[in-house]
Amino acid sequence: MKIIEAKSSSFCFGVRNAVNKAYDLINEQSQVVSKNVASDDEATLDRKTYMLGELIHNQTVITELNQGGMITVNSIDEIPAGSRVMIRAHGVPPEIISDLKAKDCEVVDCTCPFVTKIHKLALEAVQKGNKVLIAGSSSHPEVIGIMGEAPGKCEVIETPDQAKKMTFDDEKYVLLSQTTYSVKKFQEICDILKNKIAKFEIFDTICITTENRQNEAEKIASDVDVMLVIGSKGSSNTMKLFDVCKSRCGETYLIEQPNDVLKVMSNRQLRDLTVGVTAGASTPERIIREVIQAMTENEVFENQQEQVDVSFSDFIDSIPQLKRGATVKGVIVRYDSDYVYVDVRDKSEGRIPRHEFDGDPDFDLDQAIQEHTEIDVYVRSIRNSDMGKEILLSKARVDFGKYKALIEEAYQNKEPVTVKVINTVKDGVIATYGGVDIYIHRTQLEMSMVNDLEPYKGQTLEIMITQYDPDKKRLRVSGSRRALLSALRREKAEEVWASIEVGKEYNGIVRSLTDFGAFVDIGGVDGLVHVSELSWNRIRHPSEVVNVGDEINVFVKDFDSEKKRISLGYKRPEDDPYHDVESRFPVGSIVRGIVVRMFPFGAFVEIAPGVDALCHISQISDVRLVKPNDVLAEGMEIDARVLEVSNENRRISISIKEVEPINPVTEMDENAQSSEEANETYVSEQDQFNAPSGELEIPQQEEEIPQQEEEQPEA
Repeated sequence: MKIIEAKSSSFCFGVRNAVNKAYDLINEQSQVVSKNVASDDEATLDRKTYMLGELIHNQTVITELNQGGMITVNSIDEIPAGSRVMIRAHGVPPEIISDLKAKDCEVVDCTCPFVTKIHKLALEAVQKGNKVLIAGSSSHPEVIGIMGEAPGKCEVIETPDQAKKMTFDDEKYVLLSQTTYSVKKFQEICDILKNKIAKFEIFDTICITTENRQNEAEKIASDVDVMLVIGSKGSSNTMKLFDVCKSRCGETYLIEQPNDVLKVMSNRQLRDLTVGVTAGASTPERIIREVIQAMTENEVFENQQEQVDVSFSDFIDSIPQLKRGATVKGVIVRYDSDYVYVDVRDKSEGRIPRHEFDGDPDFDLDQAIQEHTEIDVYVRSIRNSDMGKEILLSKARVDFGKYKALIEEAYQNKEPVTVKVINTVKDGVIATYGGVDIYIHRTQLEMSMVNDLEPYKGQTLEIMITQYDPDKKRLRVSGSRRALLSALRREKAEEVWASIEVGKEYNGIVRSLTDFGAFVDIGGVDGLVHVSELSWNRIRHPSEVVNVGDEINVFVKDFDSEKKRISLGYKRPEDDPYHDVESRFPVGSIVRGIVVRMFPFGAFVEIAPGVDALCHISQISDVRLVKPNDVLAEGMEIDARVLEVSNENRRISISIKEVEPINPVTEMDENAQSSEEANETYVSEQDQFNAPSGELEIPQQEEEIPQQEEEQPEA
């Protein structure tokens, strides 16, 4: 029997995060209880943890959580005030969170990040006055939660047939999708609605893990005799997988419990079958392993079906002895700082060097031990010593061979692969795919040159294999993320050009800056925001307003589909400092401002932030001026009367002399001023002389005079 197991199986990220958090809470509560039993802290002991709805669609996991003390409820009315409440990966409407906090409950929100993103998109759409369409099941918890963001403005489309019967008005619609919805059905709905809705924006919110899982399952089902889909009937994700596989393989079966596989495989010659195995996002890894183990054991014993009792020792004896160079299956049992120990059904455990697992940071050894994870290992050597049999194994050798073939297949079929960056080198990064190193040059990471490589370390990227050279002594593999981004960009560009219209708004990313403007990517197409469209104020360079990498909201001012040019706007009419100046500065009103610029014909005065008014040279002084600099200087604060104002022409004229003219100082004025200052000094001295003796400060002078007289004879 040949078993083909899908790589994309078991828990998705969102489900794994929720389940791990649930087990952590159970362990935490157990520790709290054990510490407080002696002190009889009833408040601590009575604190319960509730699941609002089943955390995931898998009864085995739910039963374990309930046995650990977690309580499943379907309504917040069943939850006492002050309790701890887990929000499952599907999410809930926002009012549920508000109601729980009003009851003083501690909310542990395990909503999948992908679902949270859809909530945000729905809310933003409604805030902009748009209507929301959701492709999915109206009764699914995830869809119910999304609809809570836009009550009364959401409509669910469950099938393409339903979309064909729907009618729409002239308003703008935004299409979202349940994360586990069928990829093919979603595409059908998109194609139907594009021909029905004039103003239409599509967000493909199907989880990429779901899409990869469905595509891989469909491919496997096309090549096998029997297809097994492991999961629960209550899981939308699992049932979508089942439908996809059933369309490709007539003998597709749903396996909810490991023992179910024995019913499916009974009375079959297993050795002649090719069996495909996949699993829904809510299926634990251990159940998948148990199903595969049940099939494997059934194959070993298919010739012993007439025997009622078969002992485990008989089963061990029926397994061929280990041989150097063989690839066998084993279960991880423990590890230390040097080795990982694997049960390979021999009297002695096999050892794998620990560093082979360090190269795969996603492999959790503790979880593997807890779940009795079975892996394929290569027997490097078997040696008998005084300490017993020493079996040296390798996981990397098996992974390398398996993933090398997958990389070659991806290279030939031009299919993307998901890799993880593990190191940086001089001109790029090194990524790994199941133990196979792939080199990605810095020019192939993004659409533009990347200078700082460190942020990519540890990131998971989807790339295309651009070089595969197995002929040399060392396998050489190169990849490019840019090639994939370019293909996606071309697809998005077609969508943009098909729906673009003047006034349409986009969330874009600033790609580059020039002296004359900023180029903004609006989804596969770059448009230009001219420097004059960036700000209502005068700027010398676009960098005064935006930077490369900024996400900004722009709108289409003009476009040319033939020349592939788009002119974008950024500044908004409501932000114009000259907006409604006629009512803000009516004719005849007095304004105060600061002189900011001067020219031969007059001076510009800033009377409000960004608002300059012109005072003509004839309106500054009562006398004829040669230039405004004769009486004014930049930075001078003045008062003036508004003479003319126009919203349309963005112009304000003012007069300084109608409030208080500023006249130049003449020579006569300077002499008069000097005479006046002298007179003031004389009057001051006379006042001091005529003042009463008690007010004169002359005693000191009287003391000094006799001293001078005494000194004269000596001279």
